[in-house]
Amino acid sequence: MQIDRKHVNETFLKDVSIFDENDIKIKLKIDHTYRVASLCERIAHSLHLNQEDIDLAWLLGIFHDLGRFVQVQQYGTFYDSLSENHALLSCRYLFSQNKIREYILDPSEDPLIKKAVFYHNVYALPKDLTNRELLFAQILRDADKIDILKVNLETPLEDIYDVSLEELKQEDISNAIIQDALSHRLVDLSHAQTHMDHYVAHICFVYGLVYPESIRIMKQQGYLEQLLDFPSENPDTKQALSQVQDHVAQYMKDIIDN
Repeated sequence: MQIDRKHVNETFLKDVSIFDENDIKIKLKIDHTYRVASLCERIAHSLHLNQEDIDLAWLLGIFHDLGRFVQVQQYGTFYDSLSENHALLSCRYLFSQNKIREYILDPSEDPLIKKAVFYHNVYALPKDLTNRELLFAQILRDADKIDILKVNLETPLEDIYDVSLEELKQEDISNAIIQDALSHRLVDLSHAQTHMDHYVAHICFVYGLVYPESIRIMKQQGYLEQLLDFPSENPDTKQALSQVQDHVAQYMKDIIDN
């Protein structure tokens, strides 16, 4: 499938121009979209995919968070639990009125695109994906996880977590979340009770990365270490973050060394 990147960029910018770019959440997601697309491309390159598949991986990055713009406009939040599943909103935006044809004319990859976008934020991918669907879903999920760490560092935490920084500094981390982190697994957000639980869930994205290049990128960026250096004023939270930091450092070293 041939993808005209210039046309895709123009279409994306036209679509997001209807939203308020002065809203920091909208600006955040525009920037995030382009970075995720670039990371998808880099990961695809590392896997020695052909150029058409590299372009397809890039396109998934452009598509994956289209629903976020609708979410912010309608609900004013990034919390799916307080609004709607943003991945579903992205799919609905692309496919309910055939909006996708404004981006690409060829429908041959539509089923793969729909699955990759729909599953980019799930706790675990379903077992019935084809090998090709799994490949692109994993590339997108890795790229998205990597960049969310950057977002956490460059965007006021109040705008991400809908809580003041002073409140965040006082919060606990729930035991179930700590256990997920120390067991080297993604956080199950159904157990989250505090904003700090969501913060730690972002740190634990490292455990969901599939490809070695993704781990290398995360290590090179250094964002994970900065997130773990959060200036909590809660002694229990400080101790838990110190434990998580040790586990994350060893986990990344083991992956990179192997």
